[in-house]
Amino acid sequence: MAAWLPDDSNEASGGERLDELAHDAISLAHQVLERFPEMKRKHMFIAGGAAVSSAVIIAAGVAVARRLRAGRSKEQAVNEVTEDELEGLRLVPRATKARFGRSRGERPTGSSS
Repeated sequence: MAAWLPDDSNEASGGERLDELAHDAISLAHQVLERFPEMKRKHMFIAGGAAVSSAVIIAAGVAVARRLRAGRSKEQAVNEVTEDELEGLRLVPRATKARFGRSRGERPTGSSS
């Protein structure tokens, strides 16, 4: 028995069960990633690629969900997602940061021209 398990348990529970909707969404996201093995390999981590980054799974899930909401079938939704779309998908827009604390186009103090 593992040391981290309570005395009254013989094996780990495996965590909470996913509801059917969440399971389907994750399954479809993984189907999308199977279409792009190089991208999947790029986002793998933990001991030589035992897991795929949750961010890329979420991005694939969002891309599929958008298509499902637009009336596509599951198969159409999975097949329409592109690798470029997944690489460029931002779930939250990035704020543009000013370089070195200045606004774009602003010259540093003391610089000529």
